[in-house]
Amino acid sequence: MNEITRTTRACTMETLNGDLKAAMHAHGARYGLDDFESDVLMCCETVSVHQKKGLFGGIKTTHSAVYITPKWLVWADSTDQNDAGAGSAQLKNIDVRDYRTTASYAISPDHGLNITGRYTDRIKTGITFIVLSSEPDGQQFRQVLKQALSNTAK
Repeated sequence: MNEITRTTRACTMETLNGDLKAAMHAHGARYGLDDFESDVLMCCETVSVHQKKGLFGGIKTTHSAVYITPKWLVWADSTDQNDAGAGSAQLKNIDVRDYRTTASYAISPDHGLNITGRYTDRIKTGITFIVLSSEPDGQQFRQVLKQALSNTAK
């Protein structure tokens, strides 16, 4: 049996985990995204601790970050201090669903957002999962993202 403990906290770009911030900056530079960090509406950092029990048990820690601007959704994650990877998408190119509303939730309960659409580093569409706890800061991020998406649609 596996147990996951997850905590999401609101943060600023200045207090964001250094490795995640560096991955986000490298991603922005690689794709020439000059307006990447302008007008950050909200930034969150999530720490997930996966504890596997049994003979091959152990602990895996994942650090994730996500921020929203009026134009962009930007995310990064790193597992057990491995190199962080980042991704981004313009809000006009994505669809967002709370994972709890998907069929997959019945099979594998978790908390976060499914992001479907075209990402900055992909020619084709895809889906990614952004980890957010159900704590107040995770809920607030969901609301800020929902509002930013509705403003983009106008």
